[in-house]
Amino acid sequence: MNHTKISVIMPVYNTKQWVWEAIESILNQTFKEFEFIIVDDCSTDGSYEICKEYAKKDKRIRLYRNEKNSWVAFTKNKLIELSSTAYIASQDSDDISFLNRLELEYEFLENHKDYAVVSGNNVIINEEWKKIWHRKYSDNIKNIILKKSPVSHPTTMIRKSDFLAVWWYTKVKYVEDYDLWIKFYTNWYNIKNLDKYLLYYRIRKGAQKWHVKETIKWTLDCQKRAYNKIKPSISDRIYHTCLHCLLLLPKSIILKIFNIIEFSNKK
Repeated sequence: MNHTKISVIMPVYNTKQWVWEAIESILNQTFKEFEFIIVDDCSTDGSYEICKEYAKKDKRIRLYRNEKNSWVAFTKNKLIELSSTAYIASQDSDDISFLNRLELEYEFLENHKDYAVVSGNNVIINEEWKKIWHRKYSDNIKNIILKKSPVSHPTTMIRKSDFLAVWWYTKVKYVEDYDLWIKFYTNWYNIKNLDKYLLYYRIRKGAQKWHVKETIKWTLDCQKRAYNKIKPSISDRIYHTCLHCLLLLPKSIILKIFNIIEFSNKK
C-alpha cells in the first residue's frame, strides 16, 4: 500500500443486486495503485455480506459498517476521514465505472495542479442494464452552477486537501453533492468536466434519484444560500422560478419534464 495514490470511496445501502458490478468496475481499473474504502450504512438486503466476500479476496478493499443508518452525507464524510491518499474518487454502489476512469482523472489532476475537481460524462442505464441515454456535462461551470449540479458526482475525483478546506459534506438531504460544488466554486476552486464518458449511471426506482420534489426543495435552498456569494444572472433567476413552479405539479409530470430538458441528447 506504500504506492497507493488514490482512495476510491463507496457508501453502500441496500444495493445487493448491483453492488458487485460497482466493486468489479473498480477492482478491474487500468490504474492499479488505489485503496478501495467501503462503508455500509446498515444494509438489510445482504449488500454488506457481498462486500465482505470481496474484501476477503482483495487486500485493496477496506470495509467498514456504520453502527446505525446515518444517511449519505455522514457516510461520505466518514469515508473521507478513513482515506489515506491525496486524491479521493467517488463511486456509487449501483453504478459502474469505465475501466480507464481512474487513469484519466489521475493524469488530469497530476498535470493541472490548479484544479480541485475533475469529472466526466455518463451513459444512463436502467435496472435491467438497458442504455437509456447519454448525459454530457458542460465545462462552462459559471453558467450552470446556480441552476443545477455542474458535474456528475459519482464520476468525480477530488484533491483531499481542497475538500478539507471547504468544510466537508453538509448534512442536507439528497443534494449534498450540489452543496459541495457550490462551496468549491464560491471559494474559487477550479472544476473540470472532461469530454469523456467515465461511468454507467443507473436510474432505479426507490433510489434517491426518484425523490424528485424533495430534491427540488433542497436544491432551491442551496441556490438561495449561494446567492449571498454568487450574483445570479437573469437566466439563473428564471430557472429558479421554474423550479418553484415544478413543485406544483405531480411527480410523474416533473420526471417527464426533466427527461425532456435534461436528456434531450438521447441516443
